[in-house]
Amino acid sequence: MKRFVSLVMFILFAAIACASPVMEAGASSGAVYDKNSTGAPVVRIQKRLRELGYLNFKPTGSYKSMTVSAVKAFQTNYRDSGFDMQVTGSLGGESLTYLFRYDALRVTLSGVSIPSGPKHGSSTMQKTGSLVSWSSVKSMLRTGRSYTFTDCYTGSTFSLMFTGGENHAEMEPGTPEALEEVKAICGSEYNYLKRPVVVSIDGQEIAASIQCWPHGADSYADNGVEGHFCIFFDGSVSNVGNLPDVEHNENIYKAAGQ
Repeated sequence: MKRFVSLVMFILFAAIACASPVMEAGASSGAVYDKNSTGAPVVRIQKRLRELGYLNFKPTGSYKSMTVSAVKAFQTNYRDSGFDMQVTGSLGGESLTYLFRYDALRVTLSGVSIPSGPKHGSSTMQKTGSLVSWSSVKSMLRTGRSYTFTDCYTGSTFSLMFTGGENHAEMEPGTPEALEEVKAICGSEYNYLKRPVVVSIDGQEIAASIQCWPHGADSYADNGVEGHFCIFFDGSVSNVGNLPDVEHNENIYKAAGQ
């Protein structure tokens, strides 16, 4: 029995790692997560709930009361939006699949305007690049060097300086003016949205995804921002459990014209 449970959890985790844009294998695996669940798949579920605004604590890998409440809020949002979804607090089947869709419903905030960035969600890409693995890109990047980005939705360009990163690239604007160019493509304010971009590196136009929320280590003073922006390439993973990010993956494929 233990081997069977371990196998089911492995299959689901593999589906999460490969899914783009939807964790399609999640429902077909038959796995159901509830208050007895632990492990890497629960970390990914908690991280996704946090991205969507339902969970406000660090992923722990243990499916306890706060995760149950977050899942209920997610399921309630779908039910109230006209979907035939039961509110149980457990996650499996259709609700698990919807959680990992790139267009999953976020927390509904009454009377609050959430920035989306110019032309966010447009199906027309103003520029596309090539899929290049993160391991290859990582060897090409040089700390302290500035790289030119193009926002795929608008064609606007901006520059960021590479500061490091093991699982994905961490970059910062070199000046306050460069920071304003980044903010402009994010809706003129910081948010958790992610956008497809193309990065010019050593003459190659490479598909990537940027998150519009600066955080973490800060390498450059006087650039108007504390922290760095995360840039994901094909094969990049999160610092939380070394897990893939479905929204970044979706953007990377969009940026590659796929």
